[in-house]
Amino acid sequence: MSTKLVQPKKRSINRRDFLKLAAVGVGAGFLAACSKGETGGSSFTTTGQEKGTLVVWGWTGTFEGVQSQIAEFNKKFPNIVVDVKDMGYEDVHTNLLNAIVAGTGAPDLCAIDVLRLTNYTDGLVDLSAQALQYMDQFVVPTYSVGSYQGKFYGLATDSEPMAMFYRVDIWDQYGIKEADIETWDDLINAGEKLYKDSGEAIKMYTIESGGSSLLEVMAVEQGFKGFFFNDTDTKVIVDDPKMVDAVTIHKRMWDSKCGYQNPQDGYSGDEATALFKDSKLAAQIIGPAWYPQVFVNSMPELSGKWRMMRAPAITQGGKRIGYQYPTIFVMPTQSTLKGPAWELCRLGLLGAGAKVLYEQMAVLPAYKPLFDEIRDQPIEYFGGQKINALFDEIAKDTPAVFFGSGFPEAQSIFTQHLQIAMDGTQSPQEAMSACAKEMREKLKKG
Repeated sequence: MSTKLVQPKKRSINRRDFLKLAAVGVGAGFLAACSKGETGGSSFTTTGQEKGTLVVWGWTGTFEGVQSQIAEFNKKFPNIVVDVKDMGYEDVHTNLLNAIVAGTGAPDLCAIDVLRLTNYTDGLVDLSAQALQYMDQFVVPTYSVGSYQGKFYGLATDSEPMAMFYRVDIWDQYGIKEADIETWDDLINAGEKLYKDSGEAIKMYTIESGGSSLLEVMAVEQGFKGFFFNDTDTKVIVDDPKMVDAVTIHKRMWDSKCGYQNPQDGYSGDEATALFKDSKLAAQIIGPAWYPQVFVNSMPELSGKWRMMRAPAITQGGKRIGYQYPTIFVMPTQSTLKGPAWELCRLGLLGAGAKVLYEQMAVLPAYKPLFDEIRDQPIEYFGGQKINALFDEIAKDTPAVFFGSGFPEAQSIFTQHLQIAMDGTQSPQEAMSACAKEMREKLKKG
């Protein structure tokens, strides 16, 4: 029996907007003069008699699990009032940075997107001692992404492996077989045939000249688990020949007639959704684990017509993997209620709290016992396909990705130079050389 995807409550800001805002970023050097984060992951002690107000910051889709466990939390800490602040995505990140720089005004717990973690680590508690015992309760790589340079900073709310979705009815009609699409060049060739055979009515995919999401998939496929940086986060790698190869493929995809260029609001915006609904696009090539929500909410009439597959590889036999950025809950060093804050975090992101977040927001769980419950469920929208199991396989095949210092700024720099490569002003090699030079100068990396 197939299972219906959970219908999440409507978000005030969805994951699509998260990605668009994330590229703005703030410089990694802003915290250089701030006090260092607590080290060693020392244990917290609590008595149950603590008093005060425990403040939590987050945005819709992050704090629901934590909020659901306040009553349970107050059984142990009856003298603490929990104040959950529902803030905008950008407001959370900006206000947290300002509070850490100022040395006052930070919450006790805060949701952040993990790609910005290194902007804040100097003002965060190392939670290694508290979290280690729960490592095996999180699906890979959600535990490791909350770490940076040997310290653990935050438990994840969700997991975001990357896949690809396609319209099986259109592919069947035009003789396209999933088994024949092993590389991105295979997809281009199939797309160009589709475009021709459909009388130029159907394109295969959307493609953005200045969007980094597809190249971030390709970077991981090429072995760069730090995306723009090397494994030790000390060097910029965007001018590495393997990255130049990836940008060259992106350029071929951009130039092909089967690509719909620069849809308004990106690959998950309203224009792309309308094209899917009108059967003018046959594949969604950027498929993070949150994207099925877009199908359920915006394209319910296409239920049964979509399937999921691994993203194509750069070369024949190459890696077909990818990972985007989950949300984690961190604890600022300014907190005077660290022990109770950790207990609330644990309650909210494990067990019943994780289940509430999944039921309300349909995020792919980071909490392994819950994920194991839904892993092998056939999903009705995808014709009974077990998409969670495939997401799990992709995540397990993906190396321990991390988001190094200056990641948002690097992302912004990269998109600017990618645009230059796509418009033909510079070759992929020239554009990536210039990109690497700018990153090295601004981020102070080799």
